[in-house]
Amino acid sequence: MKEPRVASRYALALFNIALASGNHEIVAIDLNQLRSYSAGHKKFLEFLLSPAVSDEEKMAFLRAMFTTRLAPQLLEFFDLLLHKHRIDLLPDIAVEYEKLLENYQGVIKTRVVTAVQMTEDVKARLKVELEKLSGKKIEIIQKIDGSIIGGIIVYMHNRVIDRSVRREIEQLRHDLLQVKVY
Repeated sequence: MKEPRVASRYALALFNIALASGNHEIVAIDLNQLRSYSAGHKKFLEFLLSPAVSDEEKMAFLRAMFTTRLAPQLLEFFDLLLHKHRIDLLPDIAVEYEKLLENYQGVIKTRVVTAVQMTEDVKARLKVELEKLSGKKIEIIQKIDGSIIGGIIVYMHNRVIDRSVRREIEQLRHDLLQVKVY
């Protein structure tokens, strides 16, 4: 993130406007789609950042492309970002907006990394335990990574719970290297 505090402030402003109009979930979907689009189409973001193109031309392009596809608040928000020369923060604002929405809904998107696919039963039990731990509703997003060998790694906001075999082996290796042999 380039400027996390600035992105957070813009995200909060957009969230408050969207919440007041009842479009907070629609704006979140639109923002995520735009973030995905700009990640896949680098020329789109380059165009928006180009000093050779005026803000009015950029906004005219955005209105032509997205008027029927995006929430009206989001188009006005683009206009603000363009005029304040903050359009480069759009991906970071989308991430911060999603965090605000999750917090508002009492949901935490939790990334879980395992070596193999979890069964639905294991996933359900893990969800219950994580909900007890956090006190909020958990949405599990699973990623499979064979390099962890076994076990589980849980990423929940600013918290990491690493119970992977790879980490245990690394810890054991570290401990063994600390032992002095005479």
